Amino acid sequence: MIRLLKRKARLLVLDDDTSIQKLVAALLRRAGYAVDIVSSGSQAIERIGKQKYDVLLLDVMTPTDGGFTVIKHLKEADPALLKRVVLLTASPDSLLRGMKGDIYGVVRKPFEAAELVATIARVIAQ
Repeated sequence: MIRLLKRKARLLVLDDDTSIQKLVAALLRRAGYAVDIVSSGSQAIERIGKQKYDVLLLDVMTPTDGGFTVIKHLKEADPALLKRVVLLTASPDSLLRGMKGDIYGVVRKPFEAAELVATIARVIAQ
């Protein structure tokens, strides 16, 4: 009998804070996901060009190019992937208003581990 191995869902996490990177990576890996970490939007765009991701978890408030840079790129290069974007942010709603309908959703910092993992699972299930 041949068993087919199910591929782990692959996630890309963009956050400039190393403590958030470590926390999110540990939570998501423990939940069974493959996780890649980047610190800037340009790094994220480079990775997206080389690897297929099931979910993009993006911080929008970074000192350099952040999640907004990635979203702008995706609007032009891969609009379908926008529905797999979750913003992980403490940004005010006024900054995010224009995102409604383009992306999957938002997880607010500080976040509950269960909320983050459940949101990722919903994105993958869609």
